[in-house]
Amino acid sequence: MPSVVATIQVKEDKIEEARQFLKELAAGTLANEPGTLAYVIHQQADDPTRFVIYEKYESDEAFKLHSKNLASKGAGFAGILAGAPKIVMLQEV
Repeated sequence: MPSVVATIQVKEDKIEEARQFLKELAAGTLANEPGTLAYVIHQQADDPTRFVIYEKYESDEAFKLHSKNLASKGAGFAGILAGAPKIVMLQEV
């Protein structure tokens, strides 16, 4: 099962907008992508501009579907990101 840990840094003046965008993204992903097992947003306690997203998929196909759907969210990310996301791909053992 593929999993992802994505870390993003948002602009200081966009923290609340980022929180709302990411909460909506998680809810929409879980509701509309049946192969998504987990999509959990975390905000770093000591740096509120940093968010960590944990994602888990039942298959590579489910992850590919999410990646395709995520591409349509580029404008939302463009308005809040302060740099490139850091993506770590994992495989459950």
